[in-house]
Amino acid sequence: MTNFKEILSKPVSQINYKVLFAEVSESYEDFCVVFELMFDADEKTAWHAAWICEKVSERSPHFFTKKSVERMVELAVSTVFTGLQRLLLSIILNLGLPDEVPVEFINISFERMISQKSPVAVQVLSMKILYEFTKREPDFKAELRAYLESIDVENYTVGYRSARKNILKRI
Repeated sequence: MTNFKEILSKPVSQINYKVLFAEVSESYEDFCVVFELMFDADEKTAWHAAWICEKVSERSPHFFTKKSVERMVELAVSTVFTGLQRLLLSIILNLGLPDEVPVEFINISFERMISQKSPVAVQVLSMKILYEFTKREPDFKAELRAYLESIDVENYTVGYRSARKNILKRI
């Protein structure tokens, strides 16, 4: 059996992602091992595992259960590692929000959406998560619109401004 922890703890340049992704996307057992590594204490290992899981979420979304999505939401709330935040938010968007969306997840999405300390990818993915939430909770649209309209976009990137503009059009 492949020692995924050993492989994913290596520097990026030493990991053959294509081979690893092909192996994990074809085997539910291997996927389960890599999925658990997203929760590893070593940030590098967790980040590499999340990268593989993001690709699996595109190719084999059926590998993810409701419980696994809930666990990723919890991790997205608790992790301070922005690379892992970005990948978790991307996976959650690929798979869809869980049935029960924790208030903490909504609150942290608001915080990260406007935080100048968050990378633009985390800001934009947080914005998209909040938009997806409005589809489930239409009353939430007015709050998100007001929040987005109140942002002084001058200090944000072009990518952020574009995402904001597109979401405001859709609300």
